[in-house]
Amino acid sequence: MEQTDKSKPYRRDLPVRDDEIDNSFKYEIANQVGGEGLLHCLKCGACSGGCPVSAVIDYRPRKVLGNVLLGMKDEVLASESIWLCAACFTCEERCVQQVNFTDVVTVLRNMASREGNAAPGYVKMAEMVMKNGRVTARTSSVDRMREKLGLPPIQDPDVEQLGKIMKAGGLVKVIEANKKKEDDAK
Repeated sequence: MEQTDKSKPYRRDLPVRDDEIDNSFKYEIANQVGGEGLLHCLKCGACSGGCPVSAVIDYRPRKVLGNVLLGMKDEVLASESIWLCAACFTCEERCVQQVNFTDVVTVLRNMASREGNAAPGYVKMAEMVMKNGRVTARTSSVDRMREKLGLPPIQDPDVEQLGKIMKAGGLVKVIEANKKKEDDAK
C-alpha cells in the first residue's frame, strides 16, 4: 500500500494538546496479546533503520511507536501508517528491547478496524472470504497444476459455516462498521 498523500504526514509536529492524549492507550496496547513488549521501547530507531518500507516511502516504525507511547490514540488508529507495515519482521530482528513492532501493529490494526478505520483493501479481502471462502478465485490452471504435482484437489470451503465463524468472531461487525464509515464519508 502506498502512502497516498505525501503532503499529509502521519505524525504531525508537536505541540500536542492535553485533550488529544489518552494516557491509558499504551497500557491498553501492552495488555493485549502481541503488545506486551511495547513499554520496553526506548525509541532508539533500530526498527526504522532497517525497515524496507521506509526506504521507499516516508514511513518510520519509530514514529508510530512514539505516537502510541505519547497516547495519541485517535491519531494512531485513524492513521494510514499502521497499514503500511509489510510484516517482514526486520524491525523485530533488530530490536534489542524485543518490542515486536509487527505484533504491536497487528494490535493497532485490530483496534482501528473495530472503530471503522480499516484499510479498504483489508475490508474487501474480508468480504471476499465471507462470500467465497477465500481471497482469490479458484482457477482451473491451479487445479491442473495441483493434479500435475500429485496434490489433492482444493476443497471448496463451507461458506455458510465460515460465515457463522466470522460472525461469532466479530468480523461481520468490523466489516459493517467500516462500510458504514465509508458510506458516511461519501
